[in-house]
Amino acid sequence: MKNQEKPTEEFYARARRQRGAALIVAMMMLVLMGLLGLASLDSVMRDRQIAGYTSRARSALYAADAGVAAALDMVRTATLPTALAPGDCITQVLPQTNLPNGTSYQPDTTAATNNVCMLASADPCSELDASIEVGSGSTFLYTLWDMRVQGQTADGAVARVQATSQRCHAFN
Repeated sequence: MKNQEKPTEEFYARARRQRGAALIVAMMMLVLMGLLGLASLDSVMRDRQIAGYTSRARSALYAADAGVAAALDMVRTATLPTALAPGDCITQVLPQTNLPNGTSYQPDTTAATNNVCMLASADPCSELDASIEVGSGSTFLYTLWDMRVQGQTADGAVARVQATSQRCHAFN
């Protein structure tokens, strides 16, 4: 068996100088990893928040789209007088309607009028075989209608949609 040499004083001095260095390096690495984790968590939270805003905005837009469909149905089915001028509105007002998913639609609250109104009359109706007059002496022209609807979610997201539609109408 070999004789082992005893550690020298220099060995002990070097060991004393290095005492705790590994601990400090390990602690610095843990702090750095913790900061990276917190930054990643903050990024994920902001991404979730943005996704929530986008989802609510999309729901409000879909509700407004449902309101436009209801307004189009009003234009299609409304009984209108034969003496009609630009600016005249359908007497029936689009009601505020709650949808099953917690959204609703109503007339646009920022618009000048809550009704569906005629913008102008235009060309003769093509569905009447290009004839301007049909038997009764009435003139059939396309009319353009303006509708402004807003959709809203339960938490307050709002989307506004403006659309135009045409309808063939008999004028005297």
